[in-house]
Order: sequence, then C-alpha cells, then structure tokens
Amino acid sequence: MKNNVPLWFAVKLLVLFGGMYAANHILTGLLVPGGYYSLWMDNNLDYVSALRHLMLKGGALIVSAFGYETKLSDYTLRIQGYGGVRMVYSCIGINILCFWVAFVAAFPARLKDKWIYGIGGLAAITILNMLRVAILVLIKTIPSLQHKQIDHHLIFNITVYAFIFLMMVRMINNVSKKAGINTPDTQQIKQ
Repeated sequence: MKNNVPLWFAVKLLVLFGGMYAANHILTGLLVPGGYYSLWMDNNLDYVSALRHLMLKGGALIVSAFGYETKLSDYTLRIQGYGGVRMVYSCIGINILCFWVAFVAAFPARLKDKWIYGIGGLAAITILNMLRVAILVLIKTIPSLQHKQIDHHLIFNITVYAFIFLMMVRMINNVSKKAGINTPDTQQIKQ
C-alpha cells in the first residue's frame, strides 16, 4: 500500500481529518458547561472562543474601515444603530480548517511546502470568514436588505470549498513541478 501514493494519501487524509474532527468534538464537549465540562480546559485551552473572537475582531476591523462604529462582545458584532450578527459554533468553520490541515499534512510534499501552504491556507480561510462576518453586518445598514433571509452558511461553504479546491490544485501543481512529476498542468507548460 505504501507504494500506491494516491491510495496512501487518501488513507492519511481520511484518518487525519477523522481524527481532528473527533478530537474537536471531544474537546468542544469539555469546553461547554454541563456533561463532561472541564473548568481547567475552559480556562486554558478554549480555542473555540479564541477563534470566534479572532473572526469577530477581524470583521469589526473591516466594518470600521467603512466608517461605522462597532460593538464587539463574546458572540456578537454590532454596528451602532443598525444591528449585527451572532457568531455561533457552526459559523467559526473549524471543520473547514481541519480539512485543510488534514489535506496539507497528508499530501506528499516537503515539510517546508506543507508549512507554507498550511499556514497560507489557514490564513486565507480565516480572512474569508472575517469578510463574511463583515458583509453580514454591513448588510444591516442597507434598508432593502435588512430583512432578507440569506443562507450565508451555504454561500460561505461554496466559496471556501471552491477556494480550497483552487489552493489544492495550486499546491499539487507546484509540488509536482518541484518534484519533476508530470501533471496535466505541467505537461501543457512543456509543450
């Protein structure tokens, strides 16, 4: 099986993503009061709140660039006088981030390339999520759009997965070029 690179990659991807997905749910269960709640974990390893705060703070910076005064709390970002958004767990995009990390870690590439693509991809996905938060808050300032039901989860997921697909193609092509492996993209360049 180790000689079958695509199969080995797929197995590693599934195991890594499955492991991160499960670990995330276990850790999240320890961070939520009730059940198996751990005060120590909540005080010291609450990565969910840290990511939520990062997304909301980034969204607030973007909204502020448009001249609006914002108010930030643990779960919400508001524009003074207009309303705002509440960022629940599913909006943070942890599983999307886990998928990207699993893909980069499983892909056969040099460690340096994995770090570059891993960090770059995480940053890009996070910035896209900050933009989503900012856009949703800014929509509250447009009277004709204030009460429209927008499925921002679906729009965000399509956008981010399309972006991830493009990043995957770029990573595969760049790593393949460095390794001298012919892909459809590198074959066109040679012709």
